[in-house]
Amino acid sequence: MATIVWGACTAHTAAMNRLPPGTDPAQADRVFAAFKHLQSTLVAARPDALVVVGTDHFMTFNYDAVPTFAIGTGDAFQSWGEASSPDRRFRGHDPLSIELVEGLVTADFDVLRVDEMRIDHAFATPLGFILGTADLPVVPIYVNCTTTPLPSHARCRAFGQALGGVLRTQDAADRVAVLGTGGLSHWIGVPRTGDINENFDQDFLNRFVVGDVSGLVALDSDWVIEEAGNGAAEIRNWIIASEAIRPRGRTQLAYEPVRSWKTGIGLVELTP
Repeated sequence: MATIVWGACTAHTAAMNRLPPGTDPAQADRVFAAFKHLQSTLVAARPDALVVVGTDHFMTFNYDAVPTFAIGTGDAFQSWGEASSPDRRFRGHDPLSIELVEGLVTADFDVLRVDEMRIDHAFATPLGFILGTADLPVVPIYVNCTTTPLPSHARCRAFGQALGGVLRTQDAADRVAVLGTGGLSHWIGVPRTGDINENFDQDFLNRFVVGDVSGLVALDSDWVIEEAGNGAAEIRNWIIASEAIRPRGRTQLAYEPVRSWKTGIGLVELTP
């Protein structure tokens, strides 16, 4: 039996890397301090691999083929390095990836297996901050948060529960860490790009920190996108990670509505 030893959920944006004009240094420092804390606790947890639940912004997948769920297999994952995000080749953990694919298919989730899947800033940006120069193997799990039809919040909850079950019963990695990344409120490529709904973000974080996943799952997907932007569809990744980890503790490390980054930035540590 394997153990989930570390968990977190964070927002992601390539703007964190390039610090566009107008960035408030104090806000940025608070966000970076929260990432630094996660880096230190990840090192202390001594995982054998880090499973990352994220999405893609039409870099790896496009309208020709959009899976609902996909898992990167193989020994390495090259990032796209777009928009000043880390241009880096992340080491993979192929045995764990394969066990996740097989286990989730057995659990009736038709996941797509993608060998050495390219990853964009949804993965590379938080990994750059949390891993630093460490060479910890990662397993990227893609969730469609961009193109309709989107998986329902309830389906994502079930996926997270199944993922947690497979992680605990697989024998490829004894100690596993889990990161969910996405959101919070932001609009992408639409007239409202740059808006941030702080009320939505605060309500979401308040529910998430007290473990009200049922309340978050019950949120209407169309309402979330209307209220908090098409980028807020990425709360699916927080739901999945939370349900996989089943944390006994949740600590909000930061929330910043960073206008120059066009995103509500939240970071929460999950204690398995």
